[in-house]
Amino acid sequence: MVKSVTIDLDAELHDVLQTKAACTSCSLSQLVNMAIREFMADDEDLIAAGEANSEPPIYCSEVVQELCIPIHLVAS
Repeated sequence: MVKSVTIDLDAELHDVLQTKAACTSCSLSQLVNMAIREFMADDEDLIAAGEANSEPPIYCSEVVQELCIPIHLVAS
């Protein structure tokens, strides 16, 4: 089952996701679903281990850096 949701993204994050989607042949929706599943799996692992409160927060800028891929533009 698929549910439709509207989210607001920072312009920079949106641009990075569009580039990543184009390079990986995935849709923005697929990338967001994968990121959320990975994020939630990490949380579930921490909670199961009893370490959820000792983990440092994850900042959006760190996620953006992880998603960034080098783009080489060729001048025409």
